[in-house]
Amino acid sequence: MLNFDKENKQEKYVAANVLIGSISYEKLCNEVNQRTGIHRAMVDVILKGAEDTMITFLEEGFSVRFGEFGSFRPAINAASKDKEEDVNAATIIRRKIVFTPGTKFKTMLGNASIELFSDREVSASAGDEDETGGEKPDGGGGSGGEAPDPAA
Repeated sequence: MLNFDKENKQEKYVAANVLIGSISYEKLCNEVNQRTGIHRAMVDVILKGAEDTMITFLEEGFSVRFGEFGSFRPAINAASKDKEEDVNAATIIRRKIVFTPGTKFKTMLGNASIELFSDREVSASAGDEDETGGEKPDGGGGSGGEAPDPAA
């Protein structure tokens, strides 16, 4: 529930993404090992190598396409100024990496199921840790939804 209308005190409701948990890096590497037969240590080396290489290219100002996975690009949010000479590094509000999903992720998002949960149902089922050993994103006991990015 959100209170947008301060005068009328009318409750407003909004859809929220509810995550059931978080998969750790170790669990991800183990799953890739199980699915591909590549030794878990080698999966770790490959993923860390890809991460380091992507960071190098992103720092240089390139967009990085990671096959059908998607692409990553550096981006900023900055305050606008009336004069060109007033624009400098201090006007940058936020630095970020933007991920644009590839075809498979876009299809998955388009086919995602939608279910109605009340805040009480989500709170009652939330704990501090999920079955995979990962920490729940809201620390457990919260509303379960992911808050929108206020800077976006």
